[in-house]
Amino acid sequence: MPTRILQLTDLHLLADSGDRANGVPTRDAFRDVIRFINTSEVDYDAVVLTGDLAQDEVLDTYNVVRDMLGTWTSRCRIIPGNHDLRDGIRQVFPELVPADGPITFSLSIGGWQLIGLDSHVPGETTGRIDSPQLRWLGKQLAETEHQPTILFIHHPPFSVNSAWMDSMGLVDSGPVLELIRSSPQVQMVCAGHVHMEFVGQVGHTRVLTTPSTAFQFDPNANEPVFDSLPPGFRVIYLDGDSCTSEVVRLPEQRYPPLGRTPS
Repeated sequence: MPTRILQLTDLHLLADSGDRANGVPTRDAFRDVIRFINTSEVDYDAVVLTGDLAQDEVLDTYNVVRDMLGTWTSRCRIIPGNHDLRDGIRQVFPELVPADGPITFSLSIGGWQLIGLDSHVPGETTGRIDSPQLRWLGKQLAETEHQPTILFIHHPPFSVNSAWMDSMGLVDSGPVLELIRSSPQVQMVCAGHVHMEFVGQVGHTRVLTTPSTAFQFDPNANEPVFDSLPPGFRVIYLDGDSCTSEVVRLPEQRYPPLGRTPS
């Protein structure tokens, strides 16, 4: 049986159960995603949450996230997004994340190495990987040069062919891209942040973004515009040296965002 990795991203949960983000009851949407996954009766070896767990940067929201993840929690790995609060993640998930510094991870599973990067910049929509984290990434890749690898990051370090989405991506992405290009073992990069599915290529590496569990953006628009597609997630299959993935969406959009553009 292949090793199965579940990527969930851009939950945008809120501490108050009655609050909504862009008109979407994000708790209800995330609950629907969890129920949908559970009905498939597929067991996942790891669950990677690639940021924007919270919308409101409130500690209580991370307790909500943990409660909703339930028995999945021990299999989770977490990296922050631009809306997140590092201290909130540390306090609620102390066994899953470093006690200080960037919230990164390195996990060996199914013969593969999964590496999570922290692109969060407090108060900014865009992301950044600073020099110390770049050195850490380089060290991780050097130590596992013969092990196939997947990188996870919130902000895409590559273009998603949308000017307004690219403008809020990873700032100064050149050094990260150079590490990817110079590391043949990096087979895939999985990002969040843009609330849509994208598939591309950087050198030898597949680069992907994954839909939000809450609301989606239209990749063909020249400005921030909501898409009518339902929530989704990504499943990654590791089988020996082979790596495949697919985006799975819920059968319907039960909670369409209010208005045409984000508030």
